[in-house]
Amino acid sequence: MFVLRFYVSRAPVKDLVNQAASTIDHTKLAEQAWHDGWYEKNARKEFPDDPAEFREYFYRVQLLPLCDGGWAYWGDARTDMMRLIGDPRGLKVLDYGCGSGQLGIYLAMQGALVSGFDLSVKAVEIANWAARKYGLDCAFRQLDAEHLDYSDNSFDLVVGFGVLHHVVKYPASAVQLARVTRPGGRAIFHETLWDNPLINFARRWTLENPDAGDAHLTDALIRSFGSQFTSVHVYKQNLIYMLKRFSRLPQRDLSNPLVPRPFWKAVKKLDRALISAGLSKFCGEAIVVYSK
Repeated sequence: MFVLRFYVSRAPVKDLVNQAASTIDHTKLAEQAWHDGWYEKNARKEFPDDPAEFREYFYRVQLLPLCDGGWAYWGDARTDMMRLIGDPRGLKVLDYGCGSGQLGIYLAMQGALVSGFDLSVKAVEIANWAARKYGLDCAFRQLDAEHLDYSDNSFDLVVGFGVLHHVVKYPASAVQLARVTRPGGRAIFHETLWDNPLINFARRWTLENPDAGDAHLTDALIRSFGSQFTSVHVYKQNLIYMLKRFSRLPQRDLSNPLVPRPFWKAVKKLDRALISAGLSKFCGEAIVVYSK
């Protein structure tokens, strides 16, 4: 009898694994370097000396809807995200991919017990500097999302602004996120979506440098990333209202009055009607809620 025997060498498989790990490490280093440079150049000016001024600054940049005079493009969705968070007093909160710590510091001022981490050394340095500046007992650390050293079930709430599209490309991050969230806890994020080809085409003119590490986050990727959780909800927002990214933003000066934008308020109203009519799958932003 003639027998064919196939032998598969283990060496090539091992080489492929090592090559993949090396690629991930290189990507992380490039991402870290880009963000270190950005935070060094830009972050400290976002923390006024007075805590009340910081709260107002944070509100205008992060939470005030663009159509109501907001200083950035994402206030509409992030206001809705804060409503989902609710009262954070007494909660153990992880500012996930904290950057310069603005979100964590804002929640700490409302009574949350805040920890935070980021891959960027410079971002964490500034976050801790800002927390000390306002007399807050926050603990921001430089950590890799794939290698968190917090204990299991450490946090009642995990939050992040625009961070999933950075970590989704790192395989172990999803397991670590679920591990540190306590049973009954939630992880809530505001993210951009890449499920609409027309919006994706327009983003060619608004994206940061490739080294910033922005992955193209889709509904399917969000749900896959949250597979360790009991439930996943993706609340989609903004369709034609995504054109707001081509509008001119005001100078960030607290002495200037807020200037509403009636045109964009009308666009937002039309947008909600289109989404209610069943076009949510084409939206460009989402609030993601993972529940454990």
